[in-house]
Amino acid sequence: MGKLKIVFFICLILAAVFDLFAASIQAVAQLNDRNSIPLHSLGFQFIGLENLFKDVRTVGYYTDKDLDQPLAIAQFEQAQYMLVPTVLDLNNTQYHWVIFDCTSPQAAMEAIKKFGLTPVKANHGIILAFNPNGV
Repeated sequence: MGKLKIVFFICLILAAVFDLFAASIQAVAQLNDRNSIPLHSLGFQFIGLENLFKDVRTVGYYTDKDLDQPLAIAQFEQAQYMLVPTVLDLNNTQYHWVIFDCTSPQAAMEAIKKFGLTPVKANHGIILAFNPNGV
């Protein structure tokens, strides 16, 4: 009976080693295949805006996304993180600069026109607009 336990234990160890080896090979393959890795995080769209906002304390951040959804609020939080020390004022368009993060580029452009703003820059679905009457 003791030998049976040892054989069983060795089989468990070999199965664990095999699973670890297979997972390692899969991870290496994914690292070598750039198409399988997302090219950006939630904050990628905001890279470069921090240079534009160097001396700007507050920027508007407009979205039509449902902020009860975790991904939508995570997008806003990531934008705030990427643009520190500039503060993002959620769904407020009174500032000179307003970031539009909408469900579609068409929805963003409709909102930009509705508020009388001028689109300046677009990057991966994010549109930066200028408010000539902003504070």
